[in-house]
Amino acid sequence: MLISQIVLVIAILYQASIIVPYLPLKFYKKQEENKHTMTIISVNVLQKNEEYPKLIKLIKDIQPDIVLTMETNKTWEKELEKIETDYPFTHKIPQDNRYGMHFYTKLKVNDLKEHYFISDQTPAIEVHLEDKNNSNFVLFGIHPPPPSPTEKPTSRQKDGELMKAAKLIREFEVPCITTGDFNNVCWSRSAKLFAKVSGMKDARLKNGIHGSFPTGPAIFRIPIDLIFSSKGIEVNKIKTLPDIGSDHLPIFSKFTVTSSNSNEAENLDSDLEDKADTMIKEGDEAVQEEE
Repeated sequence: MLISQIVLVIAILYQASIIVPYLPLKFYKKQEENKHTMTIISVNVLQKNEEYPKLIKLIKDIQPDIVLTMETNKTWEKELEKIETDYPFTHKIPQDNRYGMHFYTKLKVNDLKEHYFISDQTPAIEVHLEDKNNSNFVLFGIHPPPPSPTEKPTSRQKDGELMKAAKLIREFEVPCITTGDFNNVCWSRSAKLFAKVSGMKDARLKNGIHGSFPTGPAIFRIPIDLIFSSKGIEVNKIKTLPDIGSDHLPIFSKFTVTSSNSNEAENLDSDLEDKADTMIKEGDEAVQEEE
């Protein structure tokens, strides 16, 4: 009896150690916002979802500065044309493999690059933007494949893609905010390694867990639609938005660029680099094994 109680206490303490860093501790301090604060909606729409008006209404009501969608194909692209009058810049990567990605913004875009880190089936985007104060920053959108019976047999491709993205982001000379469906909970080993290698911070730390998947009972939701920010970007708010018919809830965030000065990266710790390179190698090998 005593042994089982000790084991139970240890298990509770272990679970608490995971959750506590994400508990909202900023309730006592009103977050500073100004006219340069920007907003993002990032959402995995679920490709087969046909409740298009729900997302369109949500975007029109909130009017975010940036919209990033995942699992969007040509049908979704056509439906989302209804928001384009509000978004002068769009970039579209429609795909029918559940890895399509569409980007919309009201901000000035200086450059945009598509990346295919592990496979030509899973795009990521790097967008160089200017905020309302003419400060430069990068929005990075990513959606690596999950390990599952219908997707990939292991997490190697996902982890390899995350590490390739992290090493690229670390070299950016301006602040970066990264968002997307990571298919990874924020406290996982690879998510934490992504933060360390990229030099970014998990926006959920001290801001709440905000489970986004699945959309069923809230108690079962886990945070896999993630947001990370580098030095020079302050995430002022993060929350989930109402159900749009997908298996994911949309993620909404407010952020401010506090400095657009060159963000010169320090040399990556050799141990971290070795871990990242090992994951990248294993990810590449997993792709070759599938071919």
